[in-house]
Amino acid sequence: MTMDAQQRPGHVMIAIDDHPSNATTLEVGLALAHALEQAVAVVHVVEDAIEPVRAVTEHAGVELQLCHGPVVPTLTELVAAPEVAVAVVGSGEPGRTDLPAGHVAVALIEATTTPTLLVPAATTAGIGAPLRTVLLPLDGAAETEAAVAPTVGLLAGTGLEVVVVHVLALTQVPAFLDQAHHDLAAWGEEFLARHRVTEGAPRIVLRSGAPGRGVLDVAAAEAADLIVLGWSQDLSPGRAEVVRLLLGASEVPMLLVPVDAAAGPT
Repeated sequence: MTMDAQQRPGHVMIAIDDHPSNATTLEVGLALAHALEQAVAVVHVVEDAIEPVRAVTEHAGVELQLCHGPVVPTLTELVAAPEVAVAVVGSGEPGRTDLPAGHVAVALIEATTTPTLLVPAATTAGIGAPLRTVLLPLDGAAETEAAVAPTVGLLAGTGLEVVVVHVLALTQVPAFLDQAHHDLAAWGEEFLARHRVTEGAPRIVLRSGAPGRGVLDVAAAEAADLIVLGWSQDLSPGRAEVVRLLLGASEVPMLLVPVDAAAGPT
């Protein structure tokens, strides 16, 4: 499947703050927009001095849109606009032990149905080099596949390598092992056919054990530049354990796609 810019509605909205890592957030967001061949809007909700933010955008040669109002509600409203295909924010630093990211990032990803890329401050993905490898963990659930399918469709036509990872619980391995390669190949082909992806067919990687740890291991082995993950938008205790682990332990930018957003921006 090949898709030109006219077939990819919307744009990438990059929200930056005055944190020193804002240049990293901006560069990764621009790398994603370049890979998707989408336009970019860079926004900043004014709280304090704007000079550091202006300096970063001027250095990158992009226009900065200044907004006013409470940070989280303002950002939530901005990224909810129908023309926004993907939002990009820095993951921030956890201010509480029960949160895996900064309070603004957490509040935004729990509130918005727009796919949102969280960029760790220490990431090297997309810094001085294009994005190349995308990791797509799937659990086999129909609602997860439906949620991430539009994003997979975008990525498959870009030249990025998509690596699908499926982590089996240890109790599943004996029954699955004999047919693993055949079943995974068939599952991958069916997934692509259902969502009309005919180029850039992903590789399917199988792991066993704890899902979060398996995803971390594959991300390291594949030198992933991006992780695309469907999720329930619920970070309450005992929920979203894979998301929590990845936000706390991985420096790979993570594109979170709400499971209920299957009919959302494409």
